[in-house]
Amino acid sequence: MTDTPPPREQFLDSRWLVAVGGVVIAVAVLALASLLRVRPAIDEAAWDRVALALADVRASSRLLVVRAAARTGDAQIADAVLRLDALGAGRVALALDLSVPVPPNGAMADLPSVSPATLFAATISGDTVAWPWFLGDAQRGALRASGRLATSALLRDADGVVRRSVSRDAGTPSFAAMFARALAPDTPESPTDDRDDVRILRFAATSSQWHGLASLTLLQVLTMPADSLRPVVKGRAVLLGIDDGARVPTSVGALPTLAIIAHDADARARVASGGDIVIREAGTSTALVWLLPWIVAGALLATFTSVRLALVLTVVGIVVQAVLAIWLADSLGTWMPLGSAMLAWAAAVGGASAVSAWQVRRAQQFTAQLFSRFMTPALAAEAWRARHLYLEGGRPAPLVVPVTVLFLDLRGFTRFSEATGPAAVMSLLTAVTSACAADIAAHGGLVDDFAGDGIKADFGVPVPRTTPDAIALDARNAVRCAITLATTMTRLLPASLGTAGTQVRIGLHSGSAVAGTIGGASRLKYTVAGDVVNVAARLQSVDLASDELAAGRCRILLSGETLALLGASAPEMIDEGALALKGRTQLVHTYRVYLATPSAL
Repeated sequence: MTDTPPPREQFLDSRWLVAVGGVVIAVAVLALASLLRVRPAIDEAAWDRVALALADVRASSRLLVVRAAARTGDAQIADAVLRLDALGAGRVALALDLSVPVPPNGAMADLPSVSPATLFAATISGDTVAWPWFLGDAQRGALRASGRLATSALLRDADGVVRRSVSRDAGTPSFAAMFARALAPDTPESPTDDRDDVRILRFAATSSQWHGLASLTLLQVLTMPADSLRPVVKGRAVLLGIDDGARVPTSVGALPTLAIIAHDADARARVASGGDIVIREAGTSTALVWLLPWIVAGALLATFTSVRLALVLTVVGIVVQAVLAIWLADSLGTWMPLGSAMLAWAAAVGGASAVSAWQVRRAQQFTAQLFSRFMTPALAAEAWRARHLYLEGGRPAPLVVPVTVLFLDLRGFTRFSEATGPAAVMSLLTAVTSACAADIAAHGGLVDDFAGDGIKADFGVPVPRTTPDAIALDARNAVRCAITLATTMTRLLPASLGTAGTQVRIGLHSGSAVAGTIGGASRLKYTVAGDVVNVAARLQSVDLASDELAAGRCRILLSGETLALLGASAPEMIDEGALALKGRTQLVHTYRVYLATPSAL
């Protein structure tokens, strides 16, 4: 009987192992990526692509940037501020390093008092804050209390790219947050804890004007006629800073520091006015809730679909992830780790596919162990391609199939062994069985068993035959093989084997049999069983009176059922009539292949 695979084998061949394997591999890949600091880089790279898609609004028309050349003297800066004040600018912010005086100084030291709306920046270098050179301790305290003095520093990631901003730095409000209140008075005060307001910097479109910002040069501010300059600056928040040509990498490309500060302030103003929302990165628990469904879905996708469909759906899934991540950021203000999700999705699909490929390889090796030694490479390849017809749970399922069974046995071999040395007997058996196995495989048969000097071969397995022509072809191949075996045995067998009459007996019968594996997990054997096997064995072993008179050293008997399948191509036959075979109540009409003439097959 065909045994059931043990639980371990069933699990190793189950689809759930594929799904679980995909999940485990995806988790391992994410953990390794985190350990190697690869995952944050992937997430940041994904945000850089998304940031471009979200940069779809124009900067506020109330924002005006004034660009000064490097090493511009303090006197020119002060004159420009005073002129902007006189022409009705809403507020002027100096986003430049004032820690060291740049002669001529002019009225710079008087600006805090003569221009009460001007905002000033203190630069940060490491843990050191460089305050404007003209401010004493008392003035710094007063300006900070009135919201006119803030720190100016960019928040860079490990790769040097600016993607985020903070509302406070070194305990002081950031310059962008301070200037945002000049654009939108409703902008909230900076939180007291620097970590409370780390947000993703959402840039406006940068493709128009000066990086998407309305802009004048300092020279234009100083030289344009008042009537021409007044409508440009009146009521606008003016950001004045140095543009020395240097560029800083950001999520939307390389920009001047002055442009980054302007975009940061503009983004904060949009949030304050209700035109946008703050985008923050998802916390650890939220990120896990985001990643887990992608891992499970990817593993199940690869488990229950074909490889080709899984590849297509993997690409579709990545697109869906990107769309969903953009929607969550734009609508809910939560940026999910898109790069990690893409990595998890691909790793789950790839991991599950790898486990599935391992299962296929394991089943292929199992099938090869059962069949490949006794099949031609072509037949073994055909058996593997059609494995879905007979494999179940990684092993051949018990199936009722039409077959033709061939039995071969050497008559008188026991007496020959008694009179011959063991080495000679083994040498003869090796020659006979290897030659027979080659002949059987060459005719499309499968060697089922060796038993001493006997051989059992099956034609029509392991791939089930489904058409009458295929079933008939198996019968013709079996008879062809029997005739070839007769020629081979005549060549190999010594004259001293056996007594008078035939020395090799072959029996063939066609019908339905059960094909499958028998044995336990440690040793399995593929075989066919049923009445068709018993009849073929009895035809091989039956003694006939005509055996002593027959010419040649080989006898081939086949049943009427096999002859019927041969049709008009059958070789010349001798009708032996209906025989009573041992152990059977029904007679079997039997024919002997006439070997004195060439086969018509």
